[in-house]
Amino acid sequence: MHRTMEHTLVNTAKPIGKSVTTGTTLLQSFHATSGFNYQIGMRKAAGLTIVEGFAEGTGCSFLNKIVVLYGEKQQVIADIVLPQGTYYSRETAMESIKDELCKYFFQACLKEQLDFSKEDVEKQVTELLDNCYFSESRKAVLDWATEVGIIKA
Repeated sequence: MHRTMEHTLVNTAKPIGKSVTTGTTLLQSFHATSGFNYQIGMRKAAGLTIVEGFAEGTGCSFLNKIVVLYGEKQQVIADIVLPQGTYYSRETAMESIKDELCKYFFQACLKEQLDFSKEDVEKQVTELLDNCYFSESRKAVLDWATEVGIIKA
């Protein structure tokens, strides 16, 4: 997944489905002779577009790249390459993004001599990403619990 590919995919690709494993909207997928299904998925959160590159095999998924784009111009604000063999989990993706976004934000603020609370920034970024990665799952489990009578409507 190259930088120009992210822009092209995000701006021109029609979604081809939804990944059950990652919860991303799939933009591209191909099956390799290795047996892995390589996919590029996207999710949106508060003006951010998060593009994830991952490979799915039998019983395992690997995360290899995440690019975070901002705004209508899709400016790259984080370009994260993960070590080969990084197992995919939403928690791993979320933590990687949080670390990079906070790092870039802190650097930009220091360079511009802007005052900020590191704790507040980390808390807000964590909440934003947590909602992006887990809100659908929370809603689904509450809907299920209501349907089977665990929660009384």
